[in-house]
Amino acid sequence: MNRPAERGLSEIFGHGVAVGALSILVQGAVASDAAAEITLSFVEARRIADPSAGFVEVSGLSLALGDGFWSVSDDTARVFRLDAKGDVHRKRSLPGETDLEGVAEDVNGHRVLAVREDTSEILSVSHDGTISRFALLSMEGAQALAPYFISGDNNGLEGIAVNPETGAVYVLKERHPRLLIELAPDLTRVLGALHLTPDIGFVSSAAGEDQLDVSGLAWDTRRKGFWICSDTGEAVFFLDTSTMTARGWTLMDARKKKLEPVRNAEGVALSADGITLYVVTDDGKKSRLLTYRIDGNE
Repeated sequence: MNRPAERGLSEIFGHGVAVGALSILVQGAVASDAAAEITLSFVEARRIADPSAGFVEVSGLSLALGDGFWSVSDDTARVFRLDAKGDVHRKRSLPGETDLEGVAEDVNGHRVLAVREDTSEILSVSHDGTISRFALLSMEGAQALAPYFISGDNNGLEGIAVNPETGAVYVLKERHPRLLIELAPDLTRVLGALHLTPDIGFVSSAAGEDQLDVSGLAWDTRRKGFWICSDTGEAVFFLDTSTMTARGWTLMDARKKKLEPVRNAEGVALSADGITLYVVTDDGKKSRLLTYRIDGNE
């Protein structure tokens, strides 16, 4: 499939994209070219909370090199390594800090990155446990973002992802406003930002515009776009970088032998082959790892 070149986020910062509304699973969602043929099918759910390890308030998810996942629990100063089933691998977990809300492995940078909501920092954790901090609002080009980060409003940084082909790092601001922010690989510069508005597809029947948040982020190398989950929207979105439009799906879970909407989705990850989507929920001791199969858009 021939696709237009990816557009940098800086090109469209502050601009809406005028597209028609189309209701597909998430009311009012806009279907992008890459997502038009995609379907998501629920596969399974597993409980993954481990109170004995402090892994209860699950707040992010990322695929780990080799096997399994990285995750964080926002009340525990650890970056947790999970096996393929979602069980905590204590010996491979790393030191971290509290109030972490997203995690991503930067394979080329040989580091694990995490976002801290209360300080708007990106933490870089080496595999020997060394932690380096990068304050978002101290980066070159961050002046335009400063008015959107009000101390104590609890709407700071959430998800984080890395494009392995370019090294660019992307972070989410939860809401008021919802932002996807692009950073240089060395975490010294803000390269651009995109307002995740209803006009480009960020709407849900489960939450109004003022309540809709974004809570988890994953880069899709196969389709050249982002998977973004929403806690309050009970949904996952795919943002196509060639058109900068998104499509949403209501997240479903088979409970009591019937499908029900998923609440408290806090992290999303994608398998290396782009076929399987993983979502984690923050449900305390009942926190789960949900698995979905992606069909279409080969």
